[in-house]
Amino acid sequence: MLDCLSSCEGKSLFHDFELTYIVADYRNKQVTIQLKSPRFPQNIHDLKLFGVQHFQMEFAEPWGKGIYVAGTHIKQDGSIHSMEMQLNSGDLVTAEFERAEFNGE
Repeated sequence: MLDCLSSCEGKSLFHDFELTYIVADYRNKQVTIQLKSPRFPQNIHDLKLFGVQHFQMEFAEPWGKGIYVAGTHIKQDGSIHSMEMQLNSGDLVTAEFERAEFNGE
């Protein structure tokens, strides 16, 4: 797995990936976001967040039903990364964490 976010700050990541599920491990402060590739739908990827200090997800669907990532914005402030992932439903997934790994293509 790669620490992908250290080199991707501010870029739009995971566009058109399908969000399949999210697992939170409260005790270990980890969140795993499972994403399905738009290019190779049989490829399932895990975005793992470590040292999670904040995690929030909306289920309001203000733009209608949708399960695909419209865009992701990452920024870093010292040792903490902030992520905002917007779905095509208009819902947001936000997180603050220390490190991320992605088993990408």
